[in-house]
Amino acid sequence: MHPHHDYRLGAVSGMAAAVLYTATNIGLRYATEVDPFLVAAVKAVPTLVGMLPVLFLYRHAGKTLICNRQYLPRFMLVSLVGQVVGNTGFQIALKHVGLSIAVPITLGVLIIGSAWFGKWLLGESIGARKIVSMVLLISAVIILSVASDSSSQDSVAGVDASGSVQEKSPLLGAFCAAASGLAYSAFGVVMRQTMHSGVSLPMTLFISGAIGTLALWFLTLGLGGVTAIQSVTSSQWGVMAAAGLLNFSAFVSLSAALRSLPAVAVNLINASQVAMAAAAGWFLFDESKGGWFWIGLGLTLAGLIVLATGKRRESSSAMDVRTGPDVASGPDVASGPDVASGPEVSSASDPSRHSLAGASASKP
Repeated sequence: MHPHHDYRLGAVSGMAAAVLYTATNIGLRYATEVDPFLVAAVKAVPTLVGMLPVLFLYRHAGKTLICNRQYLPRFMLVSLVGQVVGNTGFQIALKHVGLSIAVPITLGVLIIGSAWFGKWLLGESIGARKIVSMVLLISAVIILSVASDSSSQDSVAGVDASGSVQEKSPLLGAFCAAASGLAYSAFGVVMRQTMHSGVSLPMTLFISGAIGTLALWFLTLGLGGVTAIQSVTSSQWGVMAAAGLLNFSAFVSLSAALRSLPAVAVNLINASQVAMAAAAGWFLFDESKGGWFWIGLGLTLAGLIVLATGKRRESSSAMDVRTGPDVASGPDVASGPDVASGPEVSSASDPSRHSLAGASASKP
């Protein structure tokens, strides 16, 4: 294909991913009346089902899915954390602080956590650009938490679609958003470590989806019983299922973008998610915010852009020495279906590229 066509396809795919991730979050925002464990459980199913044909194609082509099980126990543990704490925490945050605050706090903490987990587990360096980005993002998270609390008098209670009153705790929402971002960051870094050790991307996604589906459905039934399921309306089931499908579709689109564009370009396109979330919260859910919110939003965008525009370093990472061969950039992953060459593969072949694009795709 002509290079210009590749760039156009990459740009379209990158923007499609940002839009699809935003649409996913809008769907989740509409489902805040439902038990958050149930919402996360339904969201996990499409990834599990979607990876089954990919695994079949891999096996049919004679490709290796797992050649080293060293990090699988650790990955299974962080998959559980990412699915339960990450997805459920984000859903709780959407209920208490809304879309416009939950998304930037989660994404900001995700980037900060990825840098520190990357240094701790993968031996990645934290340069001046990352430090500046983290300072901006930490400031943004603090200011957005203040913004959520300052707006509490206007949003202590809301009325849901059925007319019942929903009590809201802005500080709880901010805390859950931060916990969600931290869980996502741990999941993303350990996922990369597991892939470097010899586990293919399709298998890691399947394992994560299977663990999430089983654990979240168990928690749904254990904590809420059958009543939690019976009380869900058909429209709510539709919204949750659509959010799960959109989330999986966004990952595939982001994978295609990273095959055609440099990670820096995809990072910048992905940063638009923060602005889209703010716009959606404002126009669709009447999440009107004051001056602190706009300052925090601006700092979030600034931090993401500083990180995204960093120059790619050619030096190899210490991770290649500590975790063995770079399996993720080998034929078992890179030559597979589109979903198998997603953002984590691009990040794995050069850990310095793991910024916003890779982090966005690190949500289980």
